Amino acid sequence: MPVAPGLELGTDDLVRRAVIQALACHFRLSIESIEDAYLVNFRQYFGPEMKDLRRLQDEGLVDVTEEWISVTPRGRLLVRIVCMVFDRYLREAQARASYSRVI
Repeated sequence: MPVAPGLELGTDDLVRRAVIQALACHFRLSIESIEDAYLVNFRQYFGPEMKDLRRLQDEGLVDVTEEWISVTPRGRLLVRIVCMVFDRYLREAQARASYSRVI
């Protein structure tokens, strides 16, 4: 059969894909463009992720302003680490793994 089973992307998947793609391909992201395209308040929607970005900003990997998230020249070599901040499935897997280790 020419039809294979697949996955259907939800709205959250689409928002996160756009964020990760912009950071990985262009090394910068317009916060306003995501808010306009997906009708979300970026800082509220990505609250935990923004906390992680502050840590990366302290390490000199990203610059976060009111309007933009930019990967610094130093952070370009580690852009995957920056993108991993927005990966919901990775975050959930890490939470499960740390919970399992506690038990």
